[in-house]
Amino acid sequence: MSANDTITVALEGGNQQTITLQESDTGIALRAYSIIARAKVLLDVAPNNSPWRYAWERNRLSDLFGFSVDSRGRLIGETWIPLEGLEPEELALYVQELARICDWHEFRLAGEDIY
Repeated sequence: MSANDTITVALEGGNQQTITLQESDTGIALRAYSIIARAKVLLDVAPNNSPWRYAWERNRLSDLFGFSVDSRGRLIGETWIPLEGLEPEELALYVQELARICDWHEFRLAGEDIY
């Protein structure tokens, strides 16, 4: 696996979502993430213009996936996948579900399929 491998996931209704996979520095996990919304979109919907609070509120509702704001101010959906014993089917499930969740939030926030 290279430093940043990407997978484009085709979703129901013709949408797609790009998932980036990064191996952790320790080599024991993969970080899978996808961009949900640009900084401007996020600032428009975040209470009191606080994108970090918005991400925190989403995290309170999610068990498998987390939300964060990257260095460019974009909302990111992500999950960490342990590599030990990881089967291809399990990786596919993580990637498919992350794509679905990120696409749903993207549409809810931006109203269009960008990423």
